[in-house]
Amino acid sequence: MNLFATSKLPLFILGICLLSFTNNYAQKFKYSIPGLDSLEETFIVNGGATTILNPGEGEVIWNNTLASYWIALHENGQNSPVFDRIRQTQFISDLYGFYGISPSGRWDIGIQLRYLRARKDNAASSSPFRVFESEDGESRVNSPDFASEASDIIFDDSFGGLVGAGLRLRWQPFRSRPELIVSGGYSISTLKNEPKQLQLGAGRDFADIGLTFYKSISQNTYYFFSGMFMAFLKSEVSDPRPIDFRNENHYATNLSFFLIQRTNNNKFTFYPGLAYNLNFKPAQFDDSSLVRTQEALFAYAGAQYAPNQKYNVFLTFGLPLIIDVESFQQEIVRESYSIISLGARAGF
Repeated sequence: MNLFATSKLPLFILGICLLSFTNNYAQKFKYSIPGLDSLEETFIVNGGATTILNPGEGEVIWNNTLASYWIALHENGQNSPVFDRIRQTQFISDLYGFYGISPSGRWDIGIQLRYLRARKDNAASSSPFRVFESEDGESRVNSPDFASEASDIIFDDSFGGLVGAGLRLRWQPFRSRPELIVSGGYSISTLKNEPKQLQLGAGRDFADIGLTFYKSISQNTYYFFSGMFMAFLKSEVSDPRPIDFRNENHYATNLSFFLIQRTNNNKFTFYPGLAYNLNFKPAQFDDSSLVRTQEALFAYAGAQYAPNQKYNVFLTFGLPLIIDVESFQQEIVRESYSIISLGARAGF
């Protein structure tokens, strides 16, 4: 299926962005933006810092995301009856460290470590928190024979491991526009156990590049925009089974908009928002260069608390408004989907 012919949401998202920018520049407020001048005033938006550090400053960001949902298994195509439901849960823990290296305060260098846990349960009613159970192998069962793409997947057991380590950069390209930050990185796969790679869908190097922009519209209210492109490179695993198309590159994009509201004492920050995700891969059987694999629109609500000027903790909830996955027999049950992020930041 052609990527651009099937995507229904980009015009909707573009309209939101254009409307927001138009309203933004119609404002007469000229307040400075907290976080652009000092480490002590920065804040977190959905797990990501919004500023460049001053030279000699550092920060550590730890972001943890738990996503869980049902997968409906159809008898013969998505319009056929559902014969079973399973629960899929994934936990991602990202640890970032950044250090200000530029005398002009326009460059940061950093590292990233990613830990991943995953679990599939035959019982859709299972708790998402079972993903944190120990890997003992006693309750493992083979995957149901509902589709060739699910062969050799193990159910009712959790798998985890450090899946990536890499370098990151943050850059302020325009001194006159400190609100605009470009960031990117490259991580290598650190998980060499092939059975775990299969269960976790890991074993790939991955790279990303993105930008963030935010602007004040009043003393404590801001617009925040972000966009990211991520590439998951071909897996080094020799087994070519089609479970996750490991001999192909996979790509993911994200566009998000948040409305930031801070309290007068800057201790609390609230940020409702929307995020549009589009995942795709190279085409195999038609004339298109790329085909869509997943498309989703999420609504988010988040809050941050800063007990003092150098520490932040944040919590974000998300629910899908629209979610569509390209699969012949499998369908994500939108009403069952939940995602929660919990994290902290420390500056020094």
